[in-house]
Amino acid sequence: SAIVAAIAQCYDDNGKRIEDPAEAVATLVKGLADGVREARLVAAR
Repeated sequence: SAIVAAIAQCYDDNGKRIEDPAEAVATLVKGLADGVREARLVAAR
């Protein structure tokens, strides 16, 4: 799933965390929410 991929990208090949997984998931969720909002606005026009 996209959430698993977002979290996996937060770690390097040695398993060391290079980014904050919570921040990655939050960015993903915001992007999805923005897309849904835009689709609803377009449909309402």
